[in-house]
Amino acid sequence: MRKAVFALFGALTVAVSHAGDLWPWASQAPQNPPKVQAFEIPTFDGGKRDFRAPATTWTKAPRIDGDAVFRMIVACYPSKSQWNIDVDLQAAVRNTSAVDVTGTQLGRNMIGIVARMPLYSATEVDREREREYRRRQDTAQTVADLATQLAARNQAVRVLALSGSMEQRAQVRVNQGIADTDEQIKWLDRVAGAEKDLITAESKAAEARLKLVSQCRDEASDTVNAYLTELSQLPTTAKP
Repeated sequence: MRKAVFALFGALTVAVSHAGDLWPWASQAPQNPPKVQAFEIPTFDGGKRDFRAPATTWTKAPRIDGDAVFRMIVACYPSKSQWNIDVDLQAAVRNTSAVDVTGTQLGRNMIGIVARMPLYSATEVDREREREYRRRQDTAQTVADLATQLAARNQAVRVLALSGSMEQRAQVRVNQGIADTDEQIKWLDRVAGAEKDLITAESKAAEARLKLVSQCRDEASDTVNAYLTELSQLPTTAKP
C-alpha cells in the first residue's frame, strides 16, 4: 500500500512538471511597472523656490518732490506762460505824416482809433489763461498719478514675493498629503493677482511719465525723460 502511494505521488510530480509548459503566461520574469509620479500642481511661474528662505524685502517707493517736478514741466512748455500778460498793452504808434495822405479830418480820426487798439483783448487773455490753467491742472494730476503708481508698483513687488513663498509652501504641503489642493490653488490665485497688479502699476507709471514728457518742447524732452526714468526705477536694495 505504501509503495502504491509513493508511486502515485511520483507520477503526479512528473505530470505537474510537464504541465508547466502548458501554463498560459511566459516563464520569464515580468517587467517592472513604470514609476508613476504623483500629480503635482505647478506654481504660477513654474519655478521652484525655497519657501524657508526670506522673501524679497519691501522696498519703499522713492519720494517724489511734486512741486519740483511740476515746475520742471511747466518750464519746458513749448509756449510762453500767459499769467503775466499786461492787458493794457497797446500799439502806441502814431505817424500821421506817413499815413494821412488825404489831409482830411477823417483820416486823422481813423489813425487815432488804430493807435489805441490793444495788442491783447481781455477776452483773448482770459481764454489763454483758462487754457493754461487746464494744462497746469492736468500736469499736477499726472505728477500725482506717477507717484501713486510707483508706490503701487513697489507694493505689488512685495506682495508677489510673499505670495510666491506661501504658494511654494502650499505645494510642499499638498505633495506630502498634509493639505488639500485648495490651499495651493488659493495662493496661486493670489500670486496671479499680484502679478497683474504689478503689470498694471508699471504700465500706468510709464503712461504718466510719457504724458509729462509729451508736454515738453523737443529740445528739453530727452533731459526730462531721462530724469523721470531714473526716478521711476525700482531700487535694488531696501532703504531703512
